[in-house]
Amino acid sequence: MNTKKATFPSYLIFSFGAILGAIVFIWLFGTAIIDPSNTSWIFAHPDDSTQHHLGWAFYRNTPWTFPICMTEGLTCNELVSCMYTDSIPIFAIIFKLLSPLLPDTFQYLGIWGVVCFALNGGFAALLLSRIKNNIIFTSLCSLFYTLFFPSINRITHHNSLGAIWLIMIAMILTIDHRRKYKHSFTPMILWSVVCVLATLIHIYFIPMLYFVMLGYGILLIFKDKQLKRAIITFASSTFSAILSLFVIGAFEGKSSYADGGYGIYSANVNTFFNSMGHSKYIRQLSTTQGQYEGYGYLGLGMLVCCFLGVIIALNKLDSKHDGLIKSAKAYIRKHKIELIASGAVFAVSFLWAMTTTVACNEKVIINIPIPHKLVMALGVFRATGRFIWLPCLIVMTTAIWLVTKLNKRSAAAALTICVWLQYMDMRNYRAELYEEYGHIHDVPQNISAEEWEMLSDGVSELVFLPLVPEYHNYMQMYFELGNLAAQDKLKLSSFYLARSDHESIIKYADDQYEMLTSGNGRTDALYVFFNEESVPKKLKNFKMYKVGDYIFGRVKK
Repeated sequence: MNTKKATFPSYLIFSFGAILGAIVFIWLFGTAIIDPSNTSWIFAHPDDSTQHHLGWAFYRNTPWTFPICMTEGLTCNELVSCMYTDSIPIFAIIFKLLSPLLPDTFQYLGIWGVVCFALNGGFAALLLSRIKNNIIFTSLCSLFYTLFFPSINRITHHNSLGAIWLIMIAMILTIDHRRKYKHSFTPMILWSVVCVLATLIHIYFIPMLYFVMLGYGILLIFKDKQLKRAIITFASSTFSAILSLFVIGAFEGKSSYADGGYGIYSANVNTFFNSMGHSKYIRQLSTTQGQYEGYGYLGLGMLVCCFLGVIIALNKLDSKHDGLIKSAKAYIRKHKIELIASGAVFAVSFLWAMTTTVACNEKVIINIPIPHKLVMALGVFRATGRFIWLPCLIVMTTAIWLVTKLNKRSAAAALTICVWLQYMDMRNYRAELYEEYGHIHDVPQNISAEEWEMLSDGVSELVFLPLVPEYHNYMQMYFELGNLAAQDKLKLSSFYLARSDHESIIKYADDQYEMLTSGNGRTDALYVFFNEESVPKKLKNFKMYKVGDYIFGRVKK
């Protein structure tokens, strides 16, 4: 009698997880958001997704150049990469190639969302197959990763940051460190590819991948005795990532890569338990200002799963003849390198997410002062709270693994109940999301088509004057006028970007304002003023217009 257990092929495991991931996305957000012609959800509540979409719109209008992601028209005569509008460069490139076949109004952020959730589910299932090769188990538990609150929270705002599947690929490669491939260089290529993908999606995934690579390197060096392979993997991944960044224009221009905010946009000690108002059952906990970036709520179902995992681990160790302490010591000795590798990945990413200013609720419990220059350098990745997602995934995967140590029926029942609790905990949040994104909404227009035609006749550039220090806060104005400008292929003198050369933008605005006030204004410019007090008085051939919420000016020919 053959008692060999059935092995499910990876493509089947991936497919079931991916299908469930896509279904979860549609359940959460509906299908209207996926419609490429539906931009109402992008402009109804202007936020970062509006910036991402407009970055694509201007990139689409830009002739092909090298580096390939350079975009014109967003700031004063300076090309910027669409990575700095977080327009998901890999999708921007693909759809720009298809642009002649696409309608004038086209958005891919909804398509990205459903693809992203499918990949999250698919790679989660592959990750879980390393625990147990059972398609029911991998499909069921993949729902923890597609019902992951931080990804759901990001996918409609910082759209590209929903791609936690990149982290899961790195985790799979690390677990498979002893896998025998047909070609010895295959794992190096795979690591390089995932790093390139990260540069083409969002730069913040690069540090997360390197945190996982740290654990991979520890296993290669101390477990497999393959120092050379570890060095080559790191070198090839780094070279590939830098080359990819060069190709998409990350190093072009004089933009400052550093920014303020390090230590502010961090994770709170309560991050795993803090629902931030999205849970049906667990109340919101307080944080310090800016710690929304460190949102890492695991969900009620996963928290219960973690609790069960701890109980199971303690029970398994205590049930051995040597008792709890001796059994724990024996387990640590046996799996020392694996524990060091996983512990290093968790500790580095967790501490980096916390930064040198550690807060529990609203109280700062640790504050280590560091030099200002170092703060600015660390500001390249100022939103460090995002790095908490890697510890979240480690905790989730470990908890699921521990629950599988129960007998088959008990484990199945426990995991099913936990997934159900995760779903129940999300119901109110889902209702809010579906109401906001599940329907096509009417977007109020400040400027009618006739008014815009009158204002923009003969215009080549919108010049925002005089540029105020907090101009980034005028998102509504920039987004509405930017959308109109993109439709007519007009340029903007300034825009809301992740990174920009503020000095040159300010100087350009000052020069333009001086020209206008001295009577040498441009007839091809539509001047946009931040307030009425800034509008020049008693200028010949100059006319001011108040349209909607905005103040414009034109110099007559």
